[in-house]
Amino acid sequence: MAIFLDATFIEETEAVVKKYRKGEIIIEEGSKTFFFFYLLKGEVSVYNIASEGKIFLHHKVSENNFFGEPAGILDIPFPGYINVTSDEAKILRINRENLITYLKNNPEWSFEFLQSVAEKSWRKSELLKSIIFLNPEERILMHFDEFKKGSKKRMMIDLTRKDLSTMTGLRIETVIRTVKKMERQGLLEIINGKVYY
Repeated sequence: MAIFLDATFIEETEAVVKKYRKGEIIIEEGSKTFFFFYLLKGEVSVYNIASEGKIFLHHKVSENNFFGEPAGILDIPFPGYINVTSDEAKILRINRENLITYLKNNPEWSFEFLQSVAEKSWRKSELLKSIIFLNPEERILMHFDEFKKGSKKRMMIDLTRKDLSTMTGLRIETVIRTVKKMERQGLLEIINGKVYY
């Protein structure tokens, strides 16, 4: 759920814009920070790395969204990594205490922020449920639906087979085989290697 910040918010919280390049890690698993983060421009990924090196992608953060809020609110270490996946990212860094004060003083805005955190929590529950209970087609379709954000129109799904593999917990070969099967079933189209759903 996108939240749009105005100049008053930026001034009152003393938020600072930081620029990052592709591949830079913004937050490492197990680290604590005194900041909240808000993506102004670009794209970042939230993921974990298993002991054998396998990456599990939770989600990609799009512009005008906070990320890493639960750890910031609870003042606990981050449970995963966050790094830049676009060529460049502009991120607002907001001091934790300043944001908490702003939330206390602006209850209407606080509710919007709370809704955003609740939506992410719900998505995480759905993701966990999908990994445990859904077959490969259902897992992939769930991510396609989330990517479309409720749109009923057919659109290009800008996720690579590797993205889908790390998001669903499926092997890349399984993703490729499943996507081709879904195309034969008429659930999606593949045009010049791009998936349209």
